[in-house]
Amino acid sequence: MKYFSKFLTLAAASIFATAAFAQDDLHDAIDAGDLATAKTLVKKGKFEDVYCGKLTPSEAVEVYEKVFKKNPEESFANCPTQFAYGYGVQACSNRKAVDACNEVISLLLLDAETGNTKAIDALENVIRAALRVKEFAKPVKMMADTSFWVPCPKKGKARTECMEECLDQARKMNDAAREETCEKKPERFVEDTSFLVPRPSPLYENLRKGLVDGYWKSPKNVAHRYATMLQNSARALSLPDSVVINDAYLENWADKHKADGTPLPGSQLFRFCASWQPKIDEMLATKGFETRCPVFEEFTDPRDGQKYKVREIGGKKWFVQNLNFVMKGASNCYDREDENCEIYGRLYTQGAAIEACPEGTHLSTDEDWKALETLAGGASVAAEKLRSNGGDDYAFTALFGGYANKSMNSVIQGEGAYFWTEKRLSDGRGLARSMFNTENAVTSMPVEKEFWLSVRCVVNDK
Repeated sequence: MKYFSKFLTLAAASIFATAAFAQDDLHDAIDAGDLATAKTLVKKGKFEDVYCGKLTPSEAVEVYEKVFKKNPEESFANCPTQFAYGYGVQACSNRKAVDACNEVISLLLLDAETGNTKAIDALENVIRAALRVKEFAKPVKMMADTSFWVPCPKKGKARTECMEECLDQARKMNDAAREETCEKKPERFVEDTSFLVPRPSPLYENLRKGLVDGYWKSPKNVAHRYATMLQNSARALSLPDSVVINDAYLENWADKHKADGTPLPGSQLFRFCASWQPKIDEMLATKGFETRCPVFEEFTDPRDGQKYKVREIGGKKWFVQNLNFVMKGASNCYDREDENCEIYGRLYTQGAAIEACPEGTHLSTDEDWKALETLAGGASVAAEKLRSNGGDDYAFTALFGGYANKSMNSVIQGEGAYFWTEKRLSDGRGLARSMFNTENAVTSMPVEKEFWLSVRCVVNDK
C-alpha cells in the first residue's frame, strides 16, 4: 500500500508537470507569434489557462474561438480586451452568456468614454446583439434583507404575548406613535428577514447608465455617436425622454433656460454645437437667444496638410486640438496605436515639442499658460473651465491623452492631460502643465525632458 500511494503521488506529479510544460509551450508559441502551434496546442487541449499575451482580438478568436464559446466568463477574465473586441458580439448573442456580455459592455463603455472610436464601433455592434436577446432583459431575483411589522393573532394568549412584544419593541425604538397602537392594533416586529426580490436586468442598467454618462463625459467630437446609441436603444431600454439626446431634448433644454432667464451652460452648448451645428444656431436665433456656438478659425499645417481648429482666448489664438505632426524618432502615439493619435494627437519629448509647431506658431509658453489660467479664474480652478468633461467655457477642450515615460510606457489615458511648455529648468527637466478629469486645478510641474507629453500650439502675435 505504501508503494502504491507513492506511485499515485509520482503519477500526479508527472501529470501536473506535463500540464505545466504544455502551458509553457502555449505561452512560448503565442509570445513568438506562432499561431499555428498555439492553435494545435489548444485543439489538443494541451493547456491549463487561456493566455492571450499580445495577440490581436482577431488572432485570439482564431486560436481560442471554441474555448471562448464554451467558457465565456473565464475567457473574458483571462483575455478581457481580446475577448471584448474580438468575440463580444458572439458573447452578447448567447443567451447563456449574460455575465460575460455585461463584462464586455463595461469594458467597451470605459474605453469608448475616452473617445476611442474602435471601442465605440465595437460597443454599437455589441449593443445591437445584446438587445436582440430577450433573456438579457429579464429582471433578476436577488436576496434582500429587511425588517417589518406583521399583525398579531386576533385573540388568546398568543395575542397577549404579541402585544407585550409590540410595546417592548416600540419602547426600544423610541417609537411613541407605534406604542399607542399596540393595544388596539398590535403588531410584531420581524427583524432581518431575507427573501428574493426582483431587480432590473443588471446588463440593461449598465447600458442605461453607461450610455448617458458616456454622452456627457466623452470628448465632444464623439458625443454624437452616443446620442445615436441613446436614440436607437431608447425603446428597448425604456429610457425616459429626459436622457435621450435628440431634437426634442435640445428644444426643451433651450426653452427651460429661456423661461428661467438663465444663461445657456457653455459646456452643454459646446457639446451640442459639436454634433448639430448649424442647427443649434438656427434654433437659438428662432428662440431669441443672443448666444451662438463658438466660432473657430482654421489653421492648415503646410507640412502635412492637417487642419486644426483655432480659437482666440484671452487675446491669444490657441490651437484647441493637440498637435498631430509626425517627427520621426521624436513623436509617438499613446501605446504606439495610430488610433490614439487621431483622437489625442501625438506625444513629444520636450526637445521635439519646442520644434514641432508649424511656422507662424509656437509651443505654448509658461506665460501663455499663466494668462490662460488667470482668465479661467486662477490655476486652482482653471481646469474645470478648460477640460473637455468640465465646463469647457472657452472651447479649449483639454483631452486626457495621458503621457509616456522614457521607455515609452504609456499611462493614465482618459484620466490625465499633460502639456509641454518651452521652459527648461536648471535641473535638466522641463516645465509642463497637467490637469485631471476629476480635479479643477491646472498644475505646473517639472517633468523629465525625455518623457512624452501632448503639445498645444499658439499662433504668433503679428
